[in-house]
Amino acid sequence: MSLSNEEVLKAFGNDYESAVPFSVWHHFNPDEHVEAREDPTIFKNDVAKEPQFVDAVDPDFIKLMDDGYFTYQFQNVSDPNDLASLKKITEISTDHPWLVDQKQLFEDQLSSLNQNKVILSNVFSAVSLFKWSLVRGLPSTELALGDKRFADLYTKDPDTVIHALRVINQDIKKQIEVGHQAGVNGVFFSTQEIQDDRIDEHFFEKVQKPLDAELIETINQDFDIGVLHICGFDGATNHLPWFVDYSLPVVNWATKVDGYTLGEGKQLFKDKVVFGGLGNTTNDVLFSGTQAEIQSAVDRVLDESGTTGVIIGSDCTVPRKTPVENIRWAAEAAHTYQDRKQND
Repeated sequence: MSLSNEEVLKAFGNDYESAVPFSVWHHFNPDEHVEAREDPTIFKNDVAKEPQFVDAVDPDFIKLMDDGYFTYQFQNVSDPNDLASLKKITEISTDHPWLVDQKQLFEDQLSSLNQNKVILSNVFSAVSLFKWSLVRGLPSTELALGDKRFADLYTKDPDTVIHALRVINQDIKKQIEVGHQAGVNGVFFSTQEIQDDRIDEHFFEKVQKPLDAELIETINQDFDIGVLHICGFDGATNHLPWFVDYSLPVVNWATKVDGYTLGEGKQLFKDKVVFGGLGNTTNDVLFSGTQAEIQSAVDRVLDESGTTGVIIGSDCTVPRKTPVENIRWAAEAAHTYQDRKQND
């Protein structure tokens, strides 16, 4: 049985937790990077399968899945891989389909849910949306090529790339407002370093970080709940110390990749709320473990991190075929941890 919203909000607020919350999610479509306007079944799956998943696993809070909207719609640009075309970029209007359709998606998902839970919408950084647009039409297995193409463009013409990122950032602010208008309770903000050695800390500090900070300011203006997701999906690596002054109250990262446990991360991020602790691949215990193995894994995380300002989840989106009973076992382990430890 899931925790009450009051208990979940205490955890998000870094208050004492009588029980530790738990939540994970997975995509509802074979390839989340296929655009929804190209395949109408994507939108339908997002709406129909969200309540099915929530009813099946009963998470303590929900991140709405927005498969089909990971590809940003460049305005006035025929090919973002072409610098001459990229120079022409302009902001999209508030009635652009990329925004209007997402608002409709959130509203339809919210109305389809049978349970009253804390609900987050998903927002990506300008860097992430830009690099994914560079591999538009390719299968998601080719996403890493987007990092290379981004680095190629930036090394040739940094001013044009920075200008494009600033325009994209303005449109993401509109996307954040769309979630607010639809009625979500907070934002799950996903950002990630460019996975190419040509893009270094100087780019991060001078370009990416200020852009991310603008979006975080918008999130904090609209919502009390904001989760910083430092994305380590598919083995991507990030320098966690670079993110320590990002001003969102909750932080999630790939503990299995970036070298910081939840407890170490709580110290690194100056006692912010930390979220995660479990791996998100088919080789990890959440996917393939027994109930005893999953409970032991959750217990090890909480033994190390403590239970105040801690939420159990995964490094990133879990595999689509993660067994429902495994997810429920992990939630039960988190919920019962304190009682079991007191009775030991």
